[in-house]
Amino acid sequence: MNKMIRMAGVLAGIVSLAACGGGESGGSPDPAPPVTPTPTSSTLYIGYYTESNVADPDDPTPGVLYLYLPDTGTSFTGEFFFSYVGCVGATDTGLLDGLRVNAPTGDTINGSWSGDVDGNIHTGNFSGAMFNGNMFTGTWTRNGGSQKFSFGKAPFTCSYTFAGNGDFTLYAVNDGTLPIDVDLTQPTVPVFRFDLDPNIAYYTLDVLDEACLAAGGGVASCLMWELRTVSTGGPVSVVYGTGGTPDQPLTTGNYVVTVVSTDLGGVVRDYGSAAFSVP
Repeated sequence: MNKMIRMAGVLAGIVSLAACGGGESGGSPDPAPPVTPTPTSSTLYIGYYTESNVADPDDPTPGVLYLYLPDTGTSFTGEFFFSYVGCVGATDTGLLDGLRVNAPTGDTINGSWSGDVDGNIHTGNFSGAMFNGNMFTGTWTRNGGSQKFSFGKAPFTCSYTFAGNGDFTLYAVNDGTLPIDVDLTQPTVPVFRFDLDPNIAYYTLDVLDEACLAAGGGVASCLMWELRTVSTGGPVSVVYGTGGTPDQPLTTGNYVVTVVSTDLGGVVRDYGSAAFSVP
């Protein structure tokens, strides 16, 4: 059973992590109330994380990560969402605590996370550092290491492995390795164009309400549309709302589109984001 894990959220702020195996998870710890980022001193970073294919040789899975980080060295805390298409039902939330140190020089982030997926509590840590002045790279771990989970009885079974560790990469909005063109000829139905690596197997496109994220929302409330689809790469043109879910109407405001593509081995081949405004 394949799984797809999407990390997303707003830090200092809030973080949102999601994992996929074949239905959605149920039950969650009590979340901390959302913490609105300091209005004049927070920056939205968007990127991706991966599961180690050594820690999880069965189904290593990449995901998209959204973080609002304080621009100065300070702590951050909030809730994150396991927006899970896994083996059980519902959407789970969890807690995250972290610290940004020595910003903007000698810049690091580190902390811990915990949450409930399919009725199982997971905890772990993360740490990273600024790289080349425009991105964070780092690692995350799961306490207890890798673990395989199985649900149901034959022939209706579902199983997946939750990796014990992996990596993450974060960019400021409009950075990344994949340029994205946003055609606003019809502002409420934008067209997204990008050119994907020819070795990919699928890609995920997300559109988020940027004001919602800045106000302390998470994927559950800020995701406007998501498209996950198989692909052989090359030039792609996607019309907002064509396929995918949940396809909420775009109104006047600011939005961010992200695209992440992977090959059959779960290796990220392309990543990009673009901010756009609907008048």
